[in-house]
Amino acid sequence: MVWFKRFVYFVLILLTLIGLALAYVGLFVNPNDFKDELKNVAMEKANVRLRLEGDIGWSFFPWLGLEMENIGVAIGSDAEIVQFDRAEFGLAMLPLLEQKIQVNKVNLVNLKAHLHQNAQGEGNWQLQIPPSTSKTDANMAVVKGSSNVSASASQTAHSSDVKIPDIHLEELRIEKAQIVYRNEQTKQLIEADLDVQLKDVQWDKAWPMVMEASLTQSDLQGHQSIKVEASLNSQLTVFPERESLLLDALVVQASISGEAIPASPLEAKLSAVNVAMDLPQENLLIDGLSLSSMGVNLDAKVQAFEVLSDPKFSATLSVGAFNPRTLLTALQIPLPDMADSTALTKASANVALEGSLDELTVQPIAIVLDDTKIEANAVLSLSPLRWDVSIAGANLDLDRYLPDPVEAEAGVDTEAETKIGIEAKSTTASGKAQANPTEAELIPVELIRGLNGHVGLIFDDIQVKKLTIDQLALDTTQTNGVVSISPLEASLYQGKVSSQLRLDVRGNTPKIDIEPSVEAVQIQPFLIDLMAMDNIAGETFLRGDLTSQGNSVDALMSSLQGDLLVEIKQGALVGTNLTKSVCEGIASIRKKTLNVSQFGNDTPFETMRFPAHIVDGQISTPGLAISSVGLQVTGDGIIALPTQSLNYQVNVGIAGSQLDAACGVNETVTQLTFPVVCKGAFSDDPAGLCRPDLVGFGTLFADLAKQEAAQKLAEEKAKLKAELKQKEAELKAELKAKRDAEEARLKAELKAKREAEEERLKDKLKDKLKSLF
Repeated sequence: MVWFKRFVYFVLILLTLIGLALAYVGLFVNPNDFKDELKNVAMEKANVRLRLEGDIGWSFFPWLGLEMENIGVAIGSDAEIVQFDRAEFGLAMLPLLEQKIQVNKVNLVNLKAHLHQNAQGEGNWQLQIPPSTSKTDANMAVVKGSSNVSASASQTAHSSDVKIPDIHLEELRIEKAQIVYRNEQTKQLIEADLDVQLKDVQWDKAWPMVMEASLTQSDLQGHQSIKVEASLNSQLTVFPERESLLLDALVVQASISGEAIPASPLEAKLSAVNVAMDLPQENLLIDGLSLSSMGVNLDAKVQAFEVLSDPKFSATLSVGAFNPRTLLTALQIPLPDMADSTALTKASANVALEGSLDELTVQPIAIVLDDTKIEANAVLSLSPLRWDVSIAGANLDLDRYLPDPVEAEAGVDTEAETKIGIEAKSTTASGKAQANPTEAELIPVELIRGLNGHVGLIFDDIQVKKLTIDQLALDTTQTNGVVSISPLEASLYQGKVSSQLRLDVRGNTPKIDIEPSVEAVQIQPFLIDLMAMDNIAGETFLRGDLTSQGNSVDALMSSLQGDLLVEIKQGALVGTNLTKSVCEGIASIRKKTLNVSQFGNDTPFETMRFPAHIVDGQISTPGLAISSVGLQVTGDGIIALPTQSLNYQVNVGIAGSQLDAACGVNETVTQLTFPVVCKGAFSDDPAGLCRPDLVGFGTLFADLAKQEAAQKLAEEKAKLKAELKQKEAELKAELKAKRDAEEARLKAELKAKREAEEERLKDKLKDKLKSLF
């Protein structure tokens, strides 16, 4: 570039002028005679105070040489800002005739610099020009500026015609340089020790460069210090015609120590095969870059374009396998308790990225953490900040990284603990959820409020909180404190869950809206893994709409509102046999012994349907209906999520031929529905969770007894009535027989009398006739 050539020309002209001046002065002048005059001129013209205690020596031929000892420089009345014990410089004369600059050595020994910046930002290195000369110097500066502009324009026009002289510097050495920088504004104190050595410096050829440095940063009292010790070795090549430079075999080793450094001393090594800079094209290429520290090895290749005007870059990064647990331990970063001691022990990554000051594209990203593999693509817009990220992964066991669940100690009364826990929760979880101020926040509100972007995720084989998820897929956007997930889909437990979720953290309390949908999920293994609850089994279907608010699990459970419609097919009430509970109640009322071995442990059913209405985490199911062969169940009650307990009553109707053998009662019972109460905590033994409501059973059987007594009285009345009717009929028949017999006797007597009278009359008539004849 033009400015680079200008700088080279300026250096060459300056060195030539210095050489000529030294030649003249070396021949005709003793420099030590002018020490006092040099001091006065520096003070008058530039307000610079010089200390020249050592001898000034020079040579003319064949080398223009300058040697100075015990030199100090100060601005005005301030303390000296620069001191050095010895300065040496040697320039060959004859090569100048061939436009070659050959310097045998440039050596500065024990350089000391004291830089100070006050609270107003003024530095002790800033010159205070005396008023008498300020105007003249200003005019000179204007004239010089004009001439520089003209010279610059002229040089720009003819720069291509000027040949850059050859330079050969045999050695440049800065020995034991000490720099102290004190800043009152930032309250910082920086102390640096520096050794630099360059050898055989020539254009278009590589020369070795060695640097040793030690830097300490602290507050103004020297506390909270951080010390860096570094060494640099490389081969540097400068190509002035092409205006480019090249660093080969770059190796930087550093050690960082201090109270604020966890792994003090922190050792690091940076190396590069080559670093190339092309100034006209503003291109930078770093090949074979490697950084090693604390067991982590990073390899990279970097390309940057237009770095001085409109930077653009591309890079590939590779992090070799390392142990994150060891790294975090060395950095004194406390690790949380983890269930698996081998978790977080293997990691590696490969990343390719490109971008500019406005946008960064990272793709692909490949990360391996233990047994988990993640691949991702990301586009990051920097103004304003926004991202678009796609992630795919497999085999993530989050339970490995979570602490072991707390188990009850042997000998502890778990029932008493459960009751105490339920009472404690019930006192704190009333109508609306109230977050415990001492409880850790579940949702990072401030972080979410700053999110602005889109994330897509597909992950296979996930385990979290003992839940096994075959596949999880989601698409989410984050804008101004609102996170929308639509859809959220998961394949788990032989079924599928799909939901839409909205998280709003714009207010003081986070709010969550969920529209869940469940298709054919096996509910028993799901509940076992989720909350160690196996009270119900079957293929579950669900639809609903839920809302909640809060920033803790308890608060979210306590404020849960909404409605659900649930259906479970081909399931069972596990550990609870409602038929057995009914028969136990019947046997207890009848004061009989029941053979429980005739009953199974569960209550199988074909379908269970119920609408669930949720208010403040309290679930009521007034329309519960269970259908099964020989069993009809309805029910209602409360399932309390905040206290993880239930208080429920089901009404069981039993029918079928097995009833008489199991319960030992007549078939009248099959026409009744029996109350069974299910009450307790989710963690209670399912076998004892449900039991017959003996009071209800007693009332039921009392009503049955009254019904049977009334029926018996009616039967007796009917029987007596029938007997009376039968006796009345028999009496009537007897009376009728007697009447009929009397009538027959009278008729016979009358007939006999009539026949006798007729015979008498016949005889009398015969006698009369005989008398006539």
